Amino acid sequence: MGAPLYIPIVQHIGFLVSLLTNSLLLYLIKTRSGKLFGRYRVLMICFCVYCLLYAILEMLTSPVVHIHGAGILFYVNSFLKNDLFWGTEMSVAYSACFALCISLLANQFVFRYFAVCRSNKLYYFDGYKLYLWFIPPLTMFSVWATAVQFVYVPNPETRDYFRNMTREVYGEDIDQIAYVGPLYYTWENGKRQFRLPDLLGGLLICIIIGLSFTICIICAYKTYKKLNDLTHQMSNKTRDLNKQLFWTLGLQTLLPCFTQYTPVGLNFTFPLFEIPAGKFANIVGVTPCLYPAMDPLIAILMIARFRNWLFRKDSSSAGGSGARVHAHVVNIHDSN
Repeated sequence: MGAPLYIPIVQHIGFLVSLLTNSLLLYLIKTRSGKLFGRYRVLMICFCVYCLLYAILEMLTSPVVHIHGAGILFYVNSFLKNDLFWGTEMSVAYSACFALCISLLANQFVFRYFAVCRSNKLYYFDGYKLYLWFIPPLTMFSVWATAVQFVYVPNPETRDYFRNMTREVYGEDIDQIAYVGPLYYTWENGKRQFRLPDLLGGLLICIIIGLSFTICIICAYKTYKKLNDLTHQMSNKTRDLNKQLFWTLGLQTLLPCFTQYTPVGLNFTFPLFEIPAGKFANIVGVTPCLYPAMDPLIAILMIARFRNWLFRKDSSSAGGSGARVHAHVVNIHDSN
């Protein structure tokens, strides 16, 4: 009885590895890139900070997830478990981080699209304009958090629905633990009684995910096509750097597909059909904590300058002539 032991073990390991890998990537961005990436450095730094924030929220919630009939129970299993206010608020913030993640990735794809396909428009990212690009991700985060806050926080109906299951499976009193979770419908006199706010909340979440992924796919396709256009006037060094950053972004998008959005999407879908996933829904409590630990490794291993430093193959210094050549080539775009 109680939450499976492997959940907190994996979560703590993921947290420690996240601190290590993200700190290393921040160090490499600061010391090894110089002006190499232009304004793109800011986007990379912000994503590292996001991963660290996500890992901290993961530890503050230590989520346990269970699908029961037409509902999903997401309860806090950390030291905030019995703090009904802060535990619930941390759950809301943790959940909304899914929206922040995918929208920040979309931002990076948009930047790479402009850098490769619309370099004469890169002044959109100059100065304070760059920081305006963080308004859409923060808006997505706020919309998601608001939906969860007003629809999925504890209420008498969900408490009654999850009460017996929580006591029998996890040995917890639903009235004493912080949780969030939708309940799509209940059965009364043999008929489904749909809960419209919960369904609309789920639809809104799906729209946010779909919109962000659509932006990523469109920008990725156009960027890839342009990078492989032999008639495009781009030096070999610039083309190579842009390909490294493009494939880094591609893998950084695939990773959350397997560690976050597919598990989360299935968890939001299964209750609609009352698929009895039960404790198997805890994959959402395990795989997401691996994401902030693994994501920086993609950039470290895919970007040649970082990879060479890691394996001690970089013979030139960060401020050497090679860096100056790259900086000049890339900043041609930044200055347009």
